[in-house]
Amino acid sequence: MLEILAHANYDHIGGSEMEQFPLEDAFVAEWEGRIAGLCGYRILDAENAKTTLMVVDPAYRGKGLGIVLQRARMDHLRQRGLRYLYTNCDDESVIAWYERHFGYEKTGGTIPKTEDFGLAEKREWTTLRCIL
Repeated sequence: MLEILAHANYDHIGGSEMEQFPLEDAFVAEWEGRIAGLCGYRILDAENAKTTLMVVDPAYRGKGLGIVLQRARMDHLRQRGLRYLYTNCDDESVIAWYERHFGYEKTGGTIPKTEDFGLAEKREWTTLRCIL
C-alpha cells in the first residue's frame, strides 16, 4: 500500500501530516488481483469524520475506482450515523472531482502544510466538506 501512496507523495506515514493510517479504517480497491487504490477515514466526533488519504495507482485511473472507494467510504460513515465528511486537498482537479461527484463544498478554510506531502509545489491544503 505504501507503493500506491507514493504515487501521490502520501507515503510518509508517521510524520506530522499523517501520523498514522489505521488499516481498520481503510478501504482497498483491487483490479486483476493487484491493489489498485485505497482510502481511509477518521471519526472526529458524533457527527463529523475526515478523510485520510485516497490514491488510485496511475495505471488504473479512469476506471471508476476512485468513485467506488469514495462511495464505500461515504456509505460506511453514513451507516455509522455520521453527518459530515471533511477532506483537505491540494490539487484543484481533485477538488473539482470531489465537488462534481459528491457535492463537496469549499469551507473557505486553508491549512498550512507542515511537511512535504501531496503536491510539493503547494504549501497549503484547501478544506472541503460534504453532507453524508
